Amino acid sequence: MIDSYRNLIGGEMAPGANSYDVENPATLTPVGRAPLSSPADVDLAVIAALKASTAWGADLEARGAVMARMADRIEANAAELGHLLTLEHGRPLANAIGEFMGAARMLRHFAAWRPEEEIFKDGEFQRASAVRAPLGVVGLIIPWNVPIGVLHMKLAPALAAGNTVVIKPAPTTPLATLRYLELIADIVPAGVINSVTGFADVGAALVAHPGISKISLTGSVATGRHVMRGAAETLKRLTLELGGNDAAILLDDIDPDKVAANVFRSSFGNSGQICVAIKRLYVHERHFDAVVDRLKALADAAIVGNGLDECVQMGPLQNRLQYDVVQDLIADSRANGATVHGGDGHPDLPGHFIRPTIVTGLARDARLVREEQFGPVLPVLPFSDECAVIAEANAVDVGLGGSVWSADPARAAALVTKLDAGNLFANHHGFPPDPQIPFGGVKASGFGYELGPWGFDDFSNRKILSEVK
Repeated sequence: MIDSYRNLIGGEMAPGANSYDVENPATLTPVGRAPLSSPADVDLAVIAALKASTAWGADLEARGAVMARMADRIEANAAELGHLLTLEHGRPLANAIGEFMGAARMLRHFAAWRPEEEIFKDGEFQRASAVRAPLGVVGLIIPWNVPIGVLHMKLAPALAAGNTVVIKPAPTTPLATLRYLELIADIVPAGVINSVTGFADVGAALVAHPGISKISLTGSVATGRHVMRGAAETLKRLTLELGGNDAAILLDDIDPDKVAANVFRSSFGNSGQICVAIKRLYVHERHFDAVVDRLKALADAAIVGNGLDECVQMGPLQNRLQYDVVQDLIADSRANGATVHGGDGHPDLPGHFIRPTIVTGLARDARLVREEQFGPVLPVLPFSDECAVIAEANAVDVGLGGSVWSADPARAAALVTKLDAGNLFANHHGFPPDPQIPFGGVKASGFGYELGPWGFDDFSNRKILSEVK
């Protein structure tokens, strides 16, 4: 019999009237059962958060102490939590445990965070400064690709700023989050952290709830539009981190032997299911063949399989819907004359496996170039002119990340600033979330920030205090 998990609402673990199976994407067998929340459950969670908000928002030092204890509890249980995350997500166990350890680091950082005083004017007769207050109750809508890491990109600054929260995990990856909340239920004051689980109707109820002051969403562009419409009636604040189609540009002076492995990791980490993964690779024609050859060799050598196998480097796609999206893009590339290297499944496992795949010979406007694949498939295109490739990289409606690679670091840094993206990288691409560094997109990749001082401020009401001396 598989385990049934419960939501945390008002300090108590709530089973819910109904539940549903959560599947292991490597074996296609049930991992556990998650509660199927109702709009009434959402209401209970928001009411509990509202009741707790005044006391939680009043004492910054007490908040920090609770968050530090949460980090301790994560570290003490990281092996159990990581194992459960691998079962429901598919990613290699070491990476899953690392995701929880990264969450603990975020909690510790924001537990100790003290915003610097902002003084706008300090004259003979008047002093004007900024003061911060909590927003109230914040709804956190979490994706399936990095469920614990993304949760804590939101949760840590939200709690530190004095807010209470209602968390909605993705329906295909709720279990590790629910077990984690069970483990910290005796640490966190009742109502400070609450959760609801289920599908789009639960998210819509959370977005529309009048007791929610802000929604922070990581998801697709289409979902972001739905959330904006749902939040409009109550004029909620929003932070939206949406889709990306990150370009990496390898200039004419790179060393293929030095660059290829780093590019491969930045493209295929988490089986390509990372918002700021490299999703389009532009290589100067001088090095195109050499880079492609090295990427193919790395793809052939990658060990793909069940994440519980300690030798595995890449797991399956997390869910069938995303698997079908990626397979459709591979099929479209083949049908239009591209050369596809890889794309196979796993011979011994029934799950959503796609081996790392390198695609060349694509038209510049091919679907795999224009659309975000969010999976282990990388289109590689040659270029000869820097100005033209920058324009080509910018010719999409999203702008999450982008990188330029060069033997001259100053050259890479100067050119990458011309990309229309919120996160610019010189001689690397993407990163484990760093609590000190703000993260956010431009264009249709969303607005608002998480992490760093900007992320903290986005979970705060900033007020102007003007004093007459």
